[in-house]
Amino acid sequence: MLMFKKIIRKHSEVPAAIAPALCLDLDGTIRRSKSGEYINGPDDIELYPGTEEIIWQYREQGYLIFGVSNQGGVAFGFKDQPANLAEIERTLALFKRNPFHSIQFSLHHQEGSLSPFNYRSLLRKPETGMLAVLEVEAWNNGYVVNWKNSLLVGDRPEDQECAALAGIQFRWAYEFFQR
Repeated sequence: MLMFKKIIRKHSEVPAAIAPALCLDLDGTIRRSKSGEYINGPDDIELYPGTEEIIWQYREQGYLIFGVSNQGGVAFGFKDQPANLAEIERTLALFKRNPFHSIQFSLHHQEGSLSPFNYRSLLRKPETGMLAVLEVEAWNNGYVVNWKNSLLVGDRPEDQECAALAGIQFRWAYEFFQR
């Protein structure tokens, strides 16, 4: 897996590179359920055709590739944390080569029924918390994220609103991936 290492840089250390980020929602953007509207476990996941090639074009142009995904099903008890992680791992395994530097997800939904995930979280889109966490991870791994030239791709209004709140460009998944 090509995920960032968990390294903590001293504030006096200057990162070696500046790079834009391609931030991708997962469900409805790069992956979908084989059986219906919602993913029902790792075996129910497939990548949208052509997704991998387009993501790698951006990675090869020097973009940091980030996943940002609301996974509120945990807050409602539809799945648990290990199931969510298994779905993320399955998603990465579907790529010939994992293009992601890091993936962040929010298990919260304030209307959920399962504590402690039924509270408001700044990680949940449309808030920008996941992007902030990814920026810190990038810094700790030697990169400054160039948000001015970054892009968030998603399929829901909260994805669009997250990009607007962060001041970065937004593209609808169907346009970006030419579906």
